[in-house]
Amino acid sequence: MGRILSALRFAFILAASGALAAAEPMEDVDYVLIAPQPGTGGGRIEVIEFFYYGCDSCYRFEPTLAAWLRNLAPDVSFRRVPALRRMEWVPLTRLYFALEETGALDRLHGEVYKAIHEKGINLGDSGELIRWAEMNGLERAAFEKILNSVSMGAKVQQARDTTVAYGIRATPSIVVDGRYLTSGGMLGSLDALLAVVEGLIDKARKERAAR
Repeated sequence: MGRILSALRFAFILAASGALAAAEPMEDVDYVLIAPQPGTGGGRIEVIEFFYYGCDSCYRFEPTLAAWLRNLAPDVSFRRVPALRRMEWVPLTRLYFALEETGALDRLHGEVYKAIHEKGINLGDSGELIRWAEMNGLERAAFEKILNSVSMGAKVQQARDTTVAYGIRATPSIVVDGRYLTSGGMLGSLDALLAVVEGLIDKARKERAAR
């Protein structure tokens, strides 16, 4: 009898957690409304992750996010924006854009997190960054030129402007459809973040259908 009761309790917990994950997100609890921002998703529901390579929570969230992205719905677009809240964050912001410009971002995005959080490499230091880039197959002179280009300065400024416009105060934060902002800090758990994002995507779908 004891085993049966334990099994029933476990089944109840699973059912309750599933119902919680499926519940519609609550404003000012699970997310906040922000001033509507223009999307870049070509009419699709845009999901933006604001992250920082030096953020431990972003590092822990990345594998879960990467798995989720493999099954992204056709009506949803996704992009990353390096959050820029402090001057000390500029070097790793530049690194993100440099990897993007070289076409190495998909290959090395996760490796940046590993280098910083698992291997203790200070990629904020220009010398260590260049050595790391060379070890990962990037040509030194070309990479340094991109890092120090005029266009890089403009991209960094745009990252700062976007961070401010979306009201980003913590990383990782996710914005859905240019209006709904949520974060692991707001929810108190990274594990709950994508369930809320899914709920916000569904909310955006329903609102678009009702227009």
